[in-house]
Amino acid sequence: MSGIIRLLPWAIVALITCTTSITFYLSYIKYEHVTYILPYISDTGTFPPESCIFGQGFNIGSALIAFAIYLKYLQVKEIYKKHHIEDKYNVNKLALILGLMASAGLNLVANFQETNAFSIHWFGAILTFGVGSLYISFQCYVYIKISPVIGQRKLTMFRILLSLVSAIGFIVCTVTAFRSYGEFKGKDVTKWQKEDGGFQVHQISTITEWITASSIIIYISLFYEEFKRITVKPLNISLEDGIA
Repeated sequence: MSGIIRLLPWAIVALITCTTSITFYLSYIKYEHVTYILPYISDTGTFPPESCIFGQGFNIGSALIAFAIYLKYLQVKEIYKKHHIEDKYNVNKLALILGLMASAGLNLVANFQETNAFSIHWFGAILTFGVGSLYISFQCYVYIKISPVIGQRKLTMFRILLSLVSAIGFIVCTVTAFRSYGEFKGKDVTKWQKEDGGFQVHQISTITEWITASSIIIYISLFYEEFKRITVKPLNISLEDGIA
């Protein structure tokens, strides 16, 4: 069990990377469902058949991320307990809630395409990237508190850098997205062309979305350092009389 848990962060990275690579190839190169240089991540999974792969991959990914976030919460809780560290503002628990909200947002993005349910899709994207950025910021606070115990000072500094990149990336992505959609005069946002208006601003938005997503995924991959040092015991089940 512990060996599987140790590989969980890398499994998440591999799944997300493979899913986006396949859907990008299908949507941009093979079927040309998306025609501009760098689309939003979810635009690569808007039309079938890539939407099927996108939905399945990110549904599994959101569940694995939620599980990893919960394990991270339990690990920090044990560190606090073992070393008598006070969590005065319940930051660890707040981080858990934010992380689970971000995971739920990823599930919404996977199942509600932009062309079918625009508002729900964008709500999910805000949860994924906005609340996700908040999650890793809260986690950085936790790491600062426990770094005297677990070490990893250089990794903690790198995590802080990732949290800043994701937060700034999300803000730029959101602001430029609203502006570009306001300037769009075309018919299909998945085939955004220069003559449709707001094209350059739109490209800034898509680029910063990829940067934000990458920083969050890299952050999650760093859980490997802690997960390889924890042991998870399987649930014990006892049967009541009369059942068996």
